Amino acid sequence: MVLKDELLARFGPEAKDETVVTTLESYMKLYALSIDELYIKWEQFAYHSLDGGVKLDANGLDNFKGFIQRQIEKANMAQGNAADVSHGAGHGSGAKLPRPLRATGGSSLFGYGSSPRSSNVRKMKLDVLHSDRDSPGPPSSPVGHTSVFSDAGPGFGTPTSAGDSRDTDKIVDTLNPDLPIADGADFDSDHQVRSIPFYDTKKYKYRTMRQRLLGAADVLDEQIEHFTSVVQKDLGISSAELGDPTIQSQSSIICVGRIVPDNPGDERINMESVSIETSRAAGIGRRIRLNLKSIKEYSLFPGQIVAMRGRNANGEFFKVEELLQFPYLNSPVSSAEEIQEAQLALDGGQMKVLVTSGPYTPSTSIDFNHLEEFILRVNEHIRPHVLIMFGPFLDVTHPLVETGQIPTFPNLKSQPRTLDELFTKILCPILRKINPRIQVVLIPSMRDAISRHTSYPQDSFSRKELQLPKNFKCYANPATFRVNELFFGCSNNDIFKDMKEVPNGPINLSKNRIDRVSEHILEQRRFYPAFPGGAKTRTIDDSKEHVSGADLEVPYLGLTEFIGGFIPDIVIIPSELKHFARVVKNVMVINPGAFVRARGSRGTYAQLSISAPDLEDGILTLVEGQENVYLHNAWKRTRIDILSA
Repeated sequence: MVLKDELLARFGPEAKDETVVTTLESYMKLYALSIDELYIKWEQFAYHSLDGGVKLDANGLDNFKGFIQRQIEKANMAQGNAADVSHGAGHGSGAKLPRPLRATGGSSLFGYGSSPRSSNVRKMKLDVLHSDRDSPGPPSSPVGHTSVFSDAGPGFGTPTSAGDSRDTDKIVDTLNPDLPIADGADFDSDHQVRSIPFYDTKKYKYRTMRQRLLGAADVLDEQIEHFTSVVQKDLGISSAELGDPTIQSQSSIICVGRIVPDNPGDERINMESVSIETSRAAGIGRRIRLNLKSIKEYSLFPGQIVAMRGRNANGEFFKVEELLQFPYLNSPVSSAEEIQEAQLALDGGQMKVLVTSGPYTPSTSIDFNHLEEFILRVNEHIRPHVLIMFGPFLDVTHPLVETGQIPTFPNLKSQPRTLDELFTKILCPILRKINPRIQVVLIPSMRDAISRHTSYPQDSFSRKELQLPKNFKCYANPATFRVNELFFGCSNNDIFKDMKEVPNGPINLSKNRIDRVSEHILEQRRFYPAFPGGAKTRTIDDSKEHVSGADLEVPYLGLTEFIGGFIPDIVIIPSELKHFARVVKNVMVINPGAFVRARGSRGTYAQLSISAPDLEDGILTLVEGQENVYLHNAWKRTRIDILSA
């Protein structure tokens, strides 16, 4: 009775319930707490509660128990780290054996800060913090191979489907199956392929979060003006034929503008609610609704730059009579000398290129065992010349990263305290195992926790800060780079998912949607032609919260355009959609698919087997001029396999 009265005096009338009293008494016994200590922790819990109105009911008490457990876990981790420091002090410079750390359920602050713990708190085995977290699986590292994930604690369980190596490297889709699969690189050979960036790296080092409306408006206006000059130069349209579609006139004119919805708040367009936005020079940026009833074939999307012929007879809408087709950019070419150099670099054989795309961990854990196994296969069996890896490598939207529930790594002497340290201590040692004869290209994602740029276009990683060897090339997002004679265009922004196009007509509707979107990318001459960009949100308490998305830095969208006046031979744009490899307008378009699916099952990656260029086999197309050059025709001599990761 005395204990019940004391609880009632501390916790108030809500503690009259027998269930509440019994639960509080059990907490005191379980965690060896006095009434005062229990009440202090309750006050701390109430203060840190998001809604600020916790109650002594079943739900509140369960959350209170989790709060106490988290405090104890943080205290245990702090003690473990302190023991590491004292263990390493005062022993000179001699070699020390790493001491395994206790595996705890995780720390919400990566080991920083913990509430004072009572001296009489018993040491006990804590329950897993979240019941929905996967249970730890068996170590998947091969015998004799040390992994930081061995015997890891909760949050590092590898699902059975991802740990089963029998399904690895199986072909699930193929483009150009009549071509042979490349044998791989000879690591003992003196010949080596070269990867060279084909963009100005300094332009990507802009400062984010400093966008001005005037600067954004200038860039959007310049896009329209650029295509206006394209219409005049390549289609032979005179200035007299160009006009303002917003002005009422009985005469037919040609206008160039941006497709926008009638209502600025709408994300999609349809045949009845689509407008065109003019440039400042042509129409002071005004908009006019479009009448498309006379057009049988079209495919439109918000942000698309179009040229159309028509008239505004009543001042209410612009009746479109014809949609003009923008010419595509040229394909890249090489001289005979460059072709021979590329052939010599491969010793007349094939070049093998691998492409992977994050995430590299399941959404239920932070486990890179799957990637570690893949790199072993890359070194021993696959042996590519080039490995292109897209982020996110450490996803900032990962549930465990978002909540700070980063478990400990038993095989590490000192635990990572920041996300940067998590990358350098956990992921970098895995990446450094890649054979130094393999050229590795890293492309960041806006969701990468270690990236300093969170908008698109995005600056590259810093190879020195990540402590990566010289065979690693850190490129921007997007980036165009050259591998031997071929040009690769890589963008890590999901335009295939974000583009909300409206196709019409039997020809357009009969096309594969991937082909239509790819044609838009090539015609618009930008890796991400949609505007505004897509956004990923989630609903919390009837309100939407922005999670991620295209995150366009509008004043710098010029960096997302194709450079050099040509279309890359191979365009790689990872997407959440199903993996694919297509040939569109003689350009190879690839989506390798996610390396690891959300629930931990094996994803996919792409393998390119590219025959060496040969001036004698007739595959290359000769373009005669002042200097004879050759089209690369990569789509004729490249086999693409989508394989299980």
